[in-house]
Amino acid sequence: MCVFSVALLTCSVPALDWPTYQHDFQRSGLTLESLELPLTPSWTYQAKAPAPAWTDPPKADYYAAPGTPLKPRLAFDRAHHVAVVGGRLYFGSSVEHTVNCLNAETGATNWSFFTDGPVRMTPTVQDGKVYAGSDDGTVYCLNATNASLVWKYTPSGTTNYLIANNGNFVSPYAIRSSVAVDQGIAYFTSGFFPHEGVYLCAVDAATGARTTASHWQRRFDGSAALQGYILLTATRIFMPGSRSTPFYFDRATGSMLGQYTGAMGTYALLAGNSFFFGPAARGGGQVTEGGLVGDTIASYDSGNALVVTATRSYLLGDTTLSALDRSTRATIWSKGASYPYTLILAGTTLFAGGENEVAAFDSATGNKTWSRVVNGRAYGLAVANGCLFVSTDTGYIYSFAQSQSARQSMWMLY
Repeated sequence: MCVFSVALLTCSVPALDWPTYQHDFQRSGLTLESLELPLTPSWTYQAKAPAPAWTDPPKADYYAAPGTPLKPRLAFDRAHHVAVVGGRLYFGSSVEHTVNCLNAETGATNWSFFTDGPVRMTPTVQDGKVYAGSDDGTVYCLNATNASLVWKYTPSGTTNYLIANNGNFVSPYAIRSSVAVDQGIAYFTSGFFPHEGVYLCAVDAATGARTTASHWQRRFDGSAALQGYILLTATRIFMPGSRSTPFYFDRATGSMLGQYTGAMGTYALLAGNSFFFGPAARGGGQVTEGGLVGDTIASYDSGNALVVTATRSYLLGDTTLSALDRSTRATIWSKGASYPYTLILAGTTLFAGGENEVAAFDSATGNKTWSRVVNGRAYGLAVANGCLFVSTDTGYIYSFAQSQSARQSMWMLY
């Protein structure tokens, strides 16, 4: 990290990949790639607007805390979040039931692969393969170049079935997690109704088979509703608990180790020895910081998301963006900023998504350094291939590029 930090001060970092939701399996939202501002529109792709699995809650709590605004807890599929690897951009569609690949330079369609249900989570791209789950109850592994099927896996097996739901046919054992691939193993969940049973799986990433002790499938009845992006450490699996608090599991065996207390919802982030989750609480918006063994460390009221580095935490709220000292949690700076939907850090620049707009901020000062109008709420951000990619709830995917001279300088670093 020290070597890369020095490099950031002396030259631009070459274009890097963004292989999964929020960049990695800690969902850090961090990349060392640095973009030279201002960015200009490169291309725009208009897909059909996403059809979220769940509607928003009431505007306010009229029972436990009358008048308190309620935060949506299940906001994982409001936009076509993207992965970008090797000059190709990948996303799933909850409307057309597809996994899609675009040319990241031009926005032209390379291919589409059809499943039997909505694809709600960002595909994971690794070693020339694309991994994605569908509401049809199956995980698909595809060739990243031509979409040929490498393998598919249905955790519920022959007991899988489809039922009509909100204009779609979906399985009670729908894949409502991402697929995390690490050390040759693909991890994912299946099912989100505790009374129907929920599966947590680890299969061979190359074949989809379970052939060794490190490959397993666990079923949990009546204990967990798992939806959201799966997170990994060397020994643990962390999984959002849908409308409840998250759960954590033993990575070697799949055994459930515990459940957190605090905030609820599908937002989750791993940083060092801390696990952050939210963004909702009984009293309104909140992100809770916990240890890796289930203890609670701190709460961040009115928070929607964070980006955490070794020395700072950047906290995104409805109307503010703040930098906090990582060790003391003291505020370093706080700025008014109505970009409440998502936050990433590329080099030394923070990018945040708002209503019909995306903006950049200097991470050292919090000053706004660039903005651009988009169509819809900007829920998805990614930096890769020398570009900023923005996904909105109206189905648009935008590419904003550096100047031609900046891009040429970047590629000369290879």
